[in-house]
Amino acid sequence: MKISAQERQLLTVLAVLLIVYLGLQVFAALWEALGRVADVLIIFGAAWAFSYVLAPLVDRIDRRTRLNRFGAVLVVYAAIFIVLGAAGAFAVPRLADQLTALAARGPELGASADQTARDLQANLDRLGLGLNIVPLYEALPGKLAALAGAFASDALGVISATATILFDLFLVLIIAFLMLMDGDFLWYRFTAMLNEELRSEFELLRMSMDRSFGGFIRGSLILGLLYGIATLIIIAAFGVPFSGVLAVFSGLVVMIPFFGPILALVPVLGITFLAVPSAFLPVAILSILLQQVMLNVVSPRIMSNAIGIHPLFVFFALLLGSKLAGFWGVLLGVPIAGVINTFIRYTIEVNSGRRQRTQAAALMEDAPIEAAK
Repeated sequence: MKISAQERQLLTVLAVLLIVYLGLQVFAALWEALGRVADVLIIFGAAWAFSYVLAPLVDRIDRRTRLNRFGAVLVVYAAIFIVLGAAGAFAVPRLADQLTALAARGPELGASADQTARDLQANLDRLGLGLNIVPLYEALPGKLAALAGAFASDALGVISATATILFDLFLVLIIAFLMLMDGDFLWYRFTAMLNEELRSEFELLRMSMDRSFGGFIRGSLILGLLYGIATLIIIAAFGVPFSGVLAVFSGLVVMIPFFGPILALVPVLGITFLAVPSAFLPVAILSILLQQVMLNVVSPRIMSNAIGIHPLFVFFALLLGSKLAGFWGVLLGVPIAGVINTFIRYTIEVNSGRRQRTQAAALMEDAPIEAAK
């Protein structure tokens, strides 16, 4: 049976729509399945990141001492627990004292905030602005009390959630231990099944991911450490109370994409404004300058040196990642850009005849990517 051109075009459109519909159904099913195992993937992802951070140290101990791989991993884990224990014994009591002092000074800070709100309202009234902030401020304690009551009433849920987090952390440590022990062995067993060309290219993939993702994680930790120390210096110099708690909090949350820098800034400015109003302006100026320098100058340099791409491409990866995938794009954009950069160079060298596919794994050793000085 012959069909006309118009009927053929209609059938083509229907076929395309059917394919799109089936594709959406498959995507929805995969997304639902991914949601069911998301917690498992997060645990393995955290273990993978933790093993990436420790892998260089384990490899160095394994190569330069008489210890085998198992002994090297044990030494690194023991050193971590010793350092954390010493830091906990020194820092935790002081942080706990500061948190206790913060709770004790809560009424004083609340009274200060109340007076500040009323002074601000008086200034607004004096300027003739029809803005009334007192009802908003007076409603805040009730909202906080309701939130605290809901939190207290669900104490069993809080305890259960805390136990789950601790159990997940324990799993992360165990899985990371196994990854450090047998990760290379499992990888080589997999690549042994490939031909020589694919084996070399997969080895290049592994090496570029090790450098990009491992460098990104280590760079983020360095950024958080530097930011926390700088914040401590600024607020301690102006006599802001609870400086240790604020510095630790700022150093941890500044590593979070998008809203991390804002979260790092708000408590510092809030406590300074309530406890040391005279220091608010200099602390605010120095804190904002610190963020600008750390996020726009220091961070790109750290990531550039750790991952091996120019700082301009670090910015490009962050902006493009945020547009394409939001939070996850910002989080993973830079290391993915490092891997893509490596394979672009590899493709150029192969197409130009300067490198054979069997020599892929030697790319990073023969011609390392240097960050701009």
